[in-house]
Amino acid sequence: MVTALLAVSCSKEQTPGFAIVIDPQSYTEAKTEIDQYQELVSSRGLYPILVIDEWGVPDSIRAKLIGLYQAKSHPIEGCVFIGDIPIARTREAQHMTTAFKMDQDGQFDRQEYTVASDRFYDSFDLDWDYLDRDSLRPEYFYYRLRSDCAQALHPTIYSARIMPRSNDLGNKYDKLRRYMQRVNQADCRNEPLDRMMYFSGYGYVSESVDARIDEKAEFYDDFPWMKQQQSAITYIDYKRDDFIKNRLMTELQTTGLDWAVLHHHGSPDIEHLSDYPMGDGYMAAIDWFKAYLRGQVVRAQARGRSMAEIRKSLNEYYEMTIPEEWLMEGKTVDFEKERNLYYADFASFHPQARMVTLDGCYNGSFHQDENIQEGYLFGEGNGTLVVMGNTVNVLQNKWVCHFIGLVGLGMRTGRMAQLGAYLEAHVFGDPTFAFTPGGDCGFDINRAMTGASDAFWKKQLDNEYPAVQILAMNRLASSSRGNYSDLILDKFKHSPSGIVRLAALEELKSYRDDNYVEALALGMNDAHELTQRFAVIQAGDCGDSRLVAPLVRLACRNILPERVAYSISSAVQLMDSSLVMQAFDEYFPTLTCYSKADSVGQALREELHTVCTRPLKNVENVIFDPKASEYARVMRIRTTRNYNYHMLVPRQLEYLSQPDNVKIQTVMWEALGWYETSFQAPMIAKLAQQVAADERFDAVVRREALKTYNRVK
Repeated sequence: MVTALLAVSCSKEQTPGFAIVIDPQSYTEAKTEIDQYQELVSSRGLYPILVIDEWGVPDSIRAKLIGLYQAKSHPIEGCVFIGDIPIARTREAQHMTTAFKMDQDGQFDRQEYTVASDRFYDSFDLDWDYLDRDSLRPEYFYYRLRSDCAQALHPTIYSARIMPRSNDLGNKYDKLRRYMQRVNQADCRNEPLDRMMYFSGYGYVSESVDARIDEKAEFYDDFPWMKQQQSAITYIDYKRDDFIKNRLMTELQTTGLDWAVLHHHGSPDIEHLSDYPMGDGYMAAIDWFKAYLRGQVVRAQARGRSMAEIRKSLNEYYEMTIPEEWLMEGKTVDFEKERNLYYADFASFHPQARMVTLDGCYNGSFHQDENIQEGYLFGEGNGTLVVMGNTVNVLQNKWVCHFIGLVGLGMRTGRMAQLGAYLEAHVFGDPTFAFTPGGDCGFDINRAMTGASDAFWKKQLDNEYPAVQILAMNRLASSSRGNYSDLILDKFKHSPSGIVRLAALEELKSYRDDNYVEALALGMNDAHELTQRFAVIQAGDCGDSRLVAPLVRLACRNILPERVAYSISSAVQLMDSSLVMQAFDEYFPTLTCYSKADSVGQALREELHTVCTRPLKNVENVIFDPKASEYARVMRIRTTRNYNYHMLVPRQLEYLSQPDNVKIQTVMWEALGWYETSFQAPMIAKLAQQVAADERFDAVVRREALKTYNRVK
C-alpha cells in the first residue's frame, strides 16, 4: 500500500528528534495547540518533527518512523500518535504480553484474540506479515509476527497515544484541544514528584499486607526526598470503607497530587475497586444482604417480572425462605455502581494526578470507544497529563514500578516506559513530560540514555540513588560489549535496597547462568516481599535441581507472605518430584518449632507429593495419548505455557524429532517457547533449530519451531 506523508520540521539543531504523528482532520481542528506543542517539545531539548498522515496505513507510518530514526540529522528518540492514527492488531506475539493467552485458530473473534499494540510502530527489530483490514472497524489492521525476527521486546524508540473519542463525555476534537492546552501549560508548575498515592483493590495479589508494606519502602527508595516533612506517600486500601469509591475519587481530585498507582482488577470501561461489604457484625451483614436483595427486586421488576416470580427465584437460588419484609423494606443499594468506578463517572469526576498508573486489565484499551485511560486524560477540568495502562489482561505478579524512580530524577515518561515494555502496556498522553528532578544524580538522565559507555554505567552502580543503580544494571546487562553477571550478582548480594536486589535478579535472568541460580536460591529468603516472590516464581520457571532444597525449606515455614505462599505450590509442581520428597524427608525432621510435628509433617508431605505429581501426570497422560481427542491434547499442551513441566521436555523433544500431527506439533513447539529460563532451554533450542531447517516437517511446524528457537536460544 502507498500512502502520502507530509513532514514539517522546525526548531533547534543538534538535538534528538521527536515525531508528532497526527491525522489531517485532528491537525486542522487543533492546529494552534499542536503548533504550541512543537514549541514546548523544542523547549525540552528535542527537535519536533510533525508528520501528517494522509492515508492512515500502519506500514507507511512505521516506514516513516524508521526513516526518521535512521536520519543523519536529528534522529528521533520517540514519537506520539495524536488523533485517529490506525491501530495494529497483532497475533502470534502473545509471549510478549505478561499474561494474555488466547486461542488464535478460529475459536474466538479476531478482535478478541489479537492484541492492540503500538509495539508494531516503535520496535523496529520486529517484522510483521500484513493480514488484512477490518471491514467493520476500518481503523484496525491485522498483522502476524514473523518467526525469523526478534522474539523479545526492546523498543527502538518510545511512543505514546493521545486518542480522544467522541461519545457521551464530549466531542473528540474539543477533548483534544482542551488536553493539548493543559499539556502546553504543564511546565509552568515546574515541580518535582513529591506527592503520590497508591491504592489496592479487592483480590489484588492475594490482598497481601506484606506486599503493600514493602511497596511503600520501595517508593522511599525510588524517591528518597519524599522522606522530608512536606512530602507525602499515602495509601488507600479498599477495606477502609464499605465502598471505597468516593474516598478514592476525592483523593485523585486533590490538587498537587503528582502520581497515583492504582492496583485493581479492570475492564475497558471499569475500575473494579471493592468487594461486597461484609458489615461489622452479623446484624450489619444482614442489613447489607437485605439491601442487596432489594436491589435484585428493583432490577427484576424493571424487566417486568412479578413479585411472586422474584420471590420464588430468590428462595430457590439461596435455598432458604427469605422473609417477605426483607424484599420490601429498608435501603436499596446499587452495589455494582458503588463498588466500581465507571467511564461514565468521569462526567463529574475530575482527577488531578499528573501521572496515573492503571495496574488493571484492559483499562488502557484505547481501541475501544469507551476506555478508562481516556476518561483520565480528556475530561473537562481534569489535570492528568500521562496515564499508563494495558490493552488486554495483565499479570499480577509483575513489577509495575520497575523504572519509575527515574521519572523522579527527570527522565521523560516515554523513556521510562521504553525500558520496561510489554505488548499490552502503553503510555497515554505526552511522553516528553518530565518532572523537575527531585535530586541531583550527577548527570542528565535523558542524554545518558544515548551513547553512554559501559565504564560510565559501571560507575553508576554506586550512585546514591537506587533508581540510577537499577538503570546502570539494565544498561550493562543489555550491553554487547561484555558480560557483567558477576557485577550484578554482587549488587544482589550486598545492596541494602530491596528494589536494587529485585532489579539485579531481573537482569541476571537474561544470563541464565550459575549466578542466576545462586541469586534465586538466596532470593527465596530475601527480606523484600516482591524479591522473595519473584525468586520463588522464577525458581519454578528455571527448574534447576539446585533450587529444590531451598524451595522445600521455604515451603516448610510456618508463616509466609500470602502471595509468596501462593506461589510456592506453582513452583514445586514444576520440580522433579523425587528430589522434592527427598529434600523434605531430610529437612523437616530437623525442625523443632512445630507443635504436633508428626501430624503437621505428614499433612505437609502429602500435600507436597500431591502438588508435584498429580498435575504433571494429568498433563502427561493426555498430551502423549494418541487415543485422546486432538482438542483435549491441545488444551493440555497449552497449560504448559503457564506451567513449565521441565521433566516432560525430553519426552516432548523425542516426539517432536519426527514428523507427526501438524496441529499437535505446532502447539507443542509454541508452548516450549515459554521455557525461556528453563534449564532445558539449550536442549529445546538445539532441536528447534534443526526442525526449522528440516523440510520433512510441515511449513507451519517449521515456522513455529523457528520462533521457539529465537525465543529460547
